[in-house]
Amino acid sequence: MGTAIVAVISKFPEHEFALRRLLGLDPDFEALCEDYAIATEALEVWQHDAARAAQYRNLVAELEKEILQFIERRHPRQSGTR
Repeated sequence: MGTAIVAVISKFPEHEFALRRLLGLDPDFEALCEDYAIATEALEVWQHDAARAAQYRNLVAELEKEILQFIERRHPRQSGTR
């Protein structure tokens, strides 16, 4: 979980409290965050390959949307625009 929390909090620092809470309580959210960490690491590895980097960029963007939707469902007061 260490790499996952660092990756997700670095992307969404304004949701740190909700992220930490969800990671501690929801195994599905933890798996989602682990997938995000793996995808962001893979994106860094494949930066030299434009086609593969594009695939990972799309995957990372999709996972970011899922993470934000998860926060909205579980912690609606934390996810508004500021």
